[in-house]
Amino acid sequence: MRDIRLRDVEVADLPVLYEHQCDPDATRMAAFSSRDWAAFTAHWAAILADDTASKQTVVVDGQVAGHIGSFGPVGAREVGYWIGRTFWGQGVATAALAAFLRQVPERPLFAHVATHNVGSLRVLERCGFTYVGERRAAAATGGDAVDEVILRLG
Repeated sequence: MRDIRLRDVEVADLPVLYEHQCDPDATRMAAFSSRDWAAFTAHWAAILADDTASKQTVVVDGQVAGHIGSFGPVGAREVGYWIGRTFWGQGVATAALAAFLRQVPERPLFAHVATHNVGSLRVLERCGFTYVGERRAAAATGGDAVDEVILRLG
């Protein structure tokens, strides 16, 4: 059994999180283009400064494995996570999301997932999210539009 924990995101985590978002397989699954270092650190500076956002680092056996958080206005808050590819298929995302949902009481929570990201859809469903619709959305950081499934919890 692996030791999977959540803790506050630290600036020292950013190089590992940066490498995760540079992985071409991960960016295809997430339908999210990677950022260069300057854009990535600017993005994270804004996240870390936002007191309304919940942001946690996922730590597995002492290693930074990814991040998870929620953001947005009350009644329409979203949850998002990114797990490094070396941790895929090990139950890390499901365990991290379940732990995060125990810490964050706001409901409803929404998730938007690329339709081809079957693994993430399964993780969200295992944690109680249910299908509420689909949409074609502009890509998060440029590129082609993305077909997304919209899920809701609570």
